[in-house]
Amino acid sequence: MGLSFVHDPDDGSGRVTVTARLCLTEDRKRLVPDTDPDARWLFCTPGSQISQADAERYGLFAEPEPEPEPEVDQEQGEAKQARTPANKARKPAANK
Repeated sequence: MGLSFVHDPDDGSGRVTVTARLCLTEDRKRLVPDTDPDARWLFCTPGSQISQADAERYGLFAEPEPEPEPEVDQEQGEAKQARTPANKARKPAANK
């Protein structure tokens, strides 16, 4: 989600402090930032504490997927670069 949460495992309270406004979606199955178009009902505000069970249920502790490593060309040993797109800009029309 790109949001941060304060979780102190030594705290023992089983609570997580939220650092952003989170809302439930229409089906109440996902938590999204309040700026998301799918946001319907306010769930919590910054500084609120939610249970660790709720945080896990809504996937707030999910690890982000690692970015894939760039492909390495076997012959040159360098990372391949993406081709630059063709310049499709039109030339200005001549004055009449």
